[in-house]
Amino acid sequence: LEGLWWYDENRYSGNTLAHVPVAVPRSEWEYRLLIRLPDFVTWENVEKAKETVLAKKGLQLVAGVEYFTMTEGKSVQILHVGPFDTEPQTLQKIAEFCTTHQLVNNGHHHEIYLSDFRKTAPGSLKTILREPVKECATKKV
Repeated sequence: LEGLWWYDENRYSGNTLAHVPVAVPRSEWEYRLLIRLPDFVTWENVEKAKETVLAKKGLQLVAGVEYFTMTEGKSVQILHVGPFDTEPQTLQKIAEFCTTHQLVNNGHHHEIYLSDFRKTAPGSLKTILREPVKECATKKV
């Protein structure tokens, strides 16, 4: 399972990467959950599966499922081990790396959940924290 996370950057401007998880209320976060699909799965396959689920199960929430592709490009990522509420310390390492290498954010915060958080103790959760980046426009040579 993967997730893209973002918030209104105009409303909550001035927050550093490590401070955003505590500075922006959870109710203000937007997100998109993702499941990586094999290359042979097509948009048509997904639409057919949605029709089948709706017909057999009557599950209306399936309408929110969509075939989605993305290209992140250059990214900085790190493995976070531990509960979600300790991610700010790990995000600080990404922020420091980006500052050192004159990189700035270039997309939504991306988390890749390697552990099943329903079955794994919070202290053992493994999550890849990824930030799409680009070189700072005013990069110093």
